[in-house]
Amino acid sequence: MTYHHNVFSNCFQRNPRVRFGNPVHVFNNYYVNTANPSYSYGIATTCGAGVLVEGNSFENMTDPTHVGEGSSPAGNLVERNNLYVNSGAPQTAGSVASIPYAYTLDAASTVKATVTARAGTGKISG
Repeated sequence: MTYHHNVFSNCFQRNPRVRFGNPVHVFNNYYVNTANPSYSYGIATTCGAGVLVEGNSFENMTDPTHVGEGSSPAGNLVERNNLYVNSGAPQTAGSVASIPYAYTLDAASTVKATVTARAGTGKISG
């Protein structure tokens, strides 16, 4: 499973919450909160899943990533080359299986501008 070049704005959890899958690749997404919920997280890994979180931009995210969530046991999460603006520290653990395809990673510092210009209703990515 791959999530890339999305905007998650004021989506306070499960962006995604992964169970069992390995690898799940979450790259070049823009996560932003403009509200102050009492509890939120961006990405969670549970039940032994493996998530690679790379090249994302997190803005105003109290908990960008979680290892384990609620009553679900922990999964594995590797993070690299992410940008954290006014955000908490990511939780990481273990290792993740190799990504089975070639891809080009955008610099995390460019993700906000790139994704907000191309993602959303009425916009076509090109």
